[in-house]
Amino acid sequence: MKTRAEFLKEANKRIGKSGSDLFAKYKVKTDWCMMQVYYLMHDVCGISEFPKTFSCSGFLATEFAKKRANHDFKTAEIGDIVFFEINGSPADGADHVGVVIDNTGSIIKLLEGNTNGDDDDFCGTSTSNVFKYSYNSACFDCIIDMSEFFDDKVEEKVEEKQTVNETEETFTFSMRVLKKGCKGKDVKRIQRLLIQDGYSCGHWCDDGDFGDATEKAVIAWQKAHRLTADGIFGKDTMTEFMKR
Repeated sequence: MKTRAEFLKEANKRIGKSGSDLFAKYKVKTDWCMMQVYYLMHDVCGISEFPKTFSCSGFLATEFAKKRANHDFKTAEIGDIVFFEINGSPADGADHVGVVIDNTGSIIKLLEGNTNGDDDDFCGTSTSNVFKYSYNSACFDCIIDMSEFFDDKVEEKVEEKQTVNETEETFTFSMRVLKKGCKGKDVKRIQRLLIQDGYSCGHWCDDGDFGDATEKAVIAWQKAHRLTADGIFGKDTMTEFMKR
């Protein structure tokens, strides 16, 4: 089971791919947006129960999809799947699909195939790239929640160095990965440090609740330090944070 950060690293390797490798791998040549999703979920993440269908409407007809489909796009996290209805004929089912690689709360960023990147526009080009969709995009059909297949509860070990009386001492400690929804003293400590750095954690400040405001603060801090801006306080963010 991969973490979302590990998935993002693998997904980024698909940026700029044409799909020809997948045509050869699966011995079929068709609109390959769903093919790419299958590759990432089944072959890369090892989700054996992920249905092998390269049709968007076919996938959404499976029990796997029906159990996990919803329309609350603001909850979309890295690795979740977004389907589109863009040909003006809802009766034939969803027409396009992409994988979430970022969600700011107002913009969803997707890794896709077969598109030119314009909102509400599907044109079947040969390049795969990253495109942004605002929440007013009428083309959204549904989202498939893949959270049960990502392991973001693992503890990360981060090494911190301190100098005491001109003698360098090194120690290690463990902490859980912190993200939206987490609560506790560790969240409170991170909030205080973010506030000290000038990043607001919302009206309630250091309340120990990792909510929308804290997530935005973490994203802003990550962007300022050229880290993956996923709003998740994990190993890489903690390591950089310790350099403050």
